[in-house]
Amino acid sequence: MTHTGASSYATQRAPLESQISTILAQSSPASVDFRVMAAIVPNSSDLEGGTFIADVYKSLPDQDIETVISISPNSGEPFKRITVCSLDSYNSPLGDVEVDDAVRNELCDEDDDIFVDDRGHYTHTGVDVQLPFLQQLLNGFSVVPLVMGVETPEFCKELGSAVGEIMTNKRALVVACVEIEEATDRGLQLFKEHLTNLDVPAMMVLLNQESEIKVKGKGPVLVAMIASAHRRANAVSFTGTKLPAESSPGYAGALIGRY
Repeated sequence: MTHTGASSYATQRAPLESQISTILAQSSPASVDFRVMAAIVPNSSDLEGGTFIADVYKSLPDQDIETVISISPNSGEPFKRITVCSLDSYNSPLGDVEVDDAVRNELCDEDDDIFVDDRGHYTHTGVDVQLPFLQQLLNGFSVVPLVMGVETPEFCKELGSAVGEIMTNKRALVVACVEIEEATDRGLQLFKEHLTNLDVPAMMVLLNQESEIKVKGKGPVLVAMIASAHRRANAVSFTGTKLPAESSPGYAGALIGRY
């Protein structure tokens, strides 16, 4: 199923700031009492998806985050590499955010399939949607925008391990940008079950079979789970889920961390 629709977000600073502030003020945060390592958020440029994004970020118990590592699926022609954008700072209508060059270089050194390359970036999804929310809630953070050219199990394992290593002793948040394209009730329930159990093998089977649920961003989900496992994650809190409809995608919002 293909879901189409133009972005509903304002493009100028003042109206966008007002939009995001209103969505955040009306959000329904979950009560989270563990240290958060990763967030699952909608890869959505519409305002309905924004309400799910807001619920996730407002649920963060600790907003003292230095680095946000954003992982997005590729929305164009596939390419066999993982890319980090080449910019020194990432532009948002709410102001530029520094790209963490040290973490970018560490990631490229950590794995042969990660390159400084602008392919897959600047598509008005992924980090472009997430930054205005984060800018309203966090202070002085940097960003590392990653795009997976393909979402193979091998790439998921490589990137998950690399990100997990990089996150050690850093106040970092992995943000996995995800869109549920198709799902049965059972498929969404299995997705929630495998994420709650942090069962990477079961989630990999479910997302690669695509018989019960089809996710654009399965790679980012698996990377977030693998990276969090490297830091001994043992807790998951869902902030919301929604099945896809005829004219709109499904959404999932969750936080992963450790008590």
